[in-house]
Amino acid sequence: MKPFLTTLNKIKFIEIIVLFIVIPIVLLLPISIIFKVIFVVLGVVYISLISIFKEKFSKVKTDKKSNKKAILEIAIRFIIIALLTTLVLYYQDKEQLFNVMLNKPDLWLKFSGIYILFSVIPQELIYRTYFVKRYQKLIEKKGLFILINALLFSFAHIWFQSFTVLAFTFVGSLLFTTTYLKTKSTWLVILEHSIYGVWLYTVGFGELFMFPV
Repeated sequence: MKPFLTTLNKIKFIEIIVLFIVIPIVLLLPISIIFKVIFVVLGVVYISLISIFKEKFSKVKTDKKSNKKAILEIAIRFIIIALLTTLVLYYQDKEQLFNVMLNKPDLWLKFSGIYILFSVIPQELIYRTYFVKRYQKLIEKKGLFILINALLFSFAHIWFQSFTVLAFTFVGSLLFTTTYLKTKSTWLVILEHSIYGVWLYTVGFGELFMFPV
């Protein structure tokens, strides 16, 4: 029986600590933005190199039936969450409901595209595709793996200094990682993440996530 803490596993644990705990803490610190950017860029470069030369990521053949079922599940969940978030904002701050989309449609459209391209896609490539491929074997219990991934994804947003943001991102990660483990489809989780992110911006929660309003 192989020891759990092999040299490779130790390296992977160090990676998790540095990439998914230290870097978010650095973003929270009151230091120069230049240093923050350097830390993030180094992290992205490291992940890219590991993906290309170590894990050798390749396109995974997905099951069309599983994808169709997942799309239906995503649609049902979205309808429920959309209704709930609309009701919450209606009672909390009715004036914000669909404010940006109705009053600044050009801003809403442009920023939604920027958000998907520069936020959603990188996050899903890192926290779903890379994280699952690189670290799933470290934590064989599926439920525990999903929980740890959600905690780390939520922690990545700690610099917002908002419990509500942490809660939203934690729940979102539970959904996205579950979808990815079922389908192994990066594009499907990008779609799911985009739907929820753009919806929160659309319905009126944009200011919470520092989106332009």
